[in-house]
Amino acid sequence: MNLSASVLKVVVIFASLAVLTSCVSKKKYEEAMTRAAAEKSALESALSDARAKNDQLAADFSDLEKNLSMSKEEIQSLSSTIATNNKKIEMLKDAISEAFETYDADDVKVELRNGKLYITMANSILFDAGRDKLAGESKEVIATLAGVLKDNTEMNLLVEGHTDGDPVKIHRSQYTDNWGLSVARASNVVRELEANGVAPSRLTSSGKGSTQPVASNDTDEGKEANRRTEFVIAPELDGLYKMYKSEFANVNGDN
Repeated sequence: MNLSASVLKVVVIFASLAVLTSCVSKKKYEEAMTRAAAEKSALESALSDARAKNDQLAADFSDLEKNLSMSKEEIQSLSSTIATNNKKIEMLKDAISEAFETYDADDVKVELRNGKLYITMANSILFDAGRDKLAGESKEVIATLAGVLKDNTEMNLLVEGHTDGDPVKIHRSQYTDNWGLSVARASNVVRELEANGVAPSRLTSSGKGSTQPVASNDTDEGKEANRRTEFVIAPELDGLYKMYKSEFANVNGDN
């Protein structure tokens, strides 16, 4: 029974009592009045509770509106932060492209993918065939990259080693497969970056072996393309979060 029906019931009871007063005993009349008064009191209590719940719902809805409004501001602030970060990535791309402008495009490729910056270097400019140690002018190549990265402290760098599908030959006693060789190459590149001033906390090395080819391993040209080192540059998440919180504080006028 809803509240309106209950109120109507009380009204009917009192009306009926007025009619029946003359034909019922005083005791029964008083009992009926007591029951009616008790039900009326219960209904008044239920009505008060309903009003209190309605007020609470209204207050909750108001808080929800405020929170939704705040979320919009946060989204705008975060969007601004991401845009700023994307601009930094673009500027870093230009700086690295300029630093390696004298290199052949097949040796050093710089491109943006999914909000990250990828620098792909052919193994021919970093390692001798089948070897895990940096060779020739490779240290100069790494030093050139480190020179640009040192000024971008909000960026992390993942160094990935990639091989072709041929089994390991020269280092068979040390590496049973291409996984080990690719990890060793990536780790040696990371050590050289650190030696050139890039903070080690920003560096991670990873070996992919032959699992992510960019060309067919059925041809010499394809194998050469697959033997590569990739540098994946992305924003340091704590730095991005701090930047976002700072911008949001400014939006809300916090000190």
